[in-house]
Amino acid sequence: MTKIMQKKRVRTQNAIIKAATYLFRKQGFEGTSMESIAERAEIAAGTLYNYYGSKPILLIAIFGDLTQNLTAIAPKRSEGEMTRDVALADVTSILQIVTRATILFPKAIMRQIFAQLFVLDAHLVAELVAMDMQIVAMLLPILGDMQAAGMLTIDADIEAAALLLFGSAMIQHQTYISLEEMSEEQLNDGIAAQTKMILFGLLRR
Repeated sequence: MTKIMQKKRVRTQNAIIKAATYLFRKQGFEGTSMESIAERAEIAAGTLYNYYGSKPILLIAIFGDLTQNLTAIAPKRSEGEMTRDVALADVTSILQIVTRATILFPKAIMRQIFAQLFVLDAHLVAELVAMDMQIVAMLLPILGDMQAAGMLTIDADIEAAALLLFGSAMIQHQTYISLEEMSEEQLNDGIAAQTKMILFGLLRR
């Protein structure tokens, strides 16, 4: 594939993702057709199907694009000495930013999308898991620095800890989407509280 063809392909993919995101937000996942996405992206329906064979596949592409952007812009570890306060702030900020950013649509539409995620083919589920692992990997340098500073035991499994932190944030994420009355502030507070509990525990020392 030539550079010109590659650039054209990327432009088309970006146009499709932008069109689908707009229509999903405006009309809902279930209320949006592939044909309407093609029309908004100003391409033929056949071209759209050549790129993305179904709405679920397109949905995975939208989240994949988001994941790439997040890994590029999410905050890194703070400079200077690693302390409990620094560690807590760094981990919490990453989880809060990632969680808020993945709420692309109004809650009612996000619930439609969540329903779709439970019936995805296995290979699409694997793609979603791979995206999650990219976000989990963002926590590893911070946990590694905590371990080096003696804040975590030398034999602590920091990969398991990162998965636990991410999973906890995702539970808050799902609760937020499920409850119309839950505010973004409550979401952030819940993530902060659970992160502190996981990192520093409940036992009195």
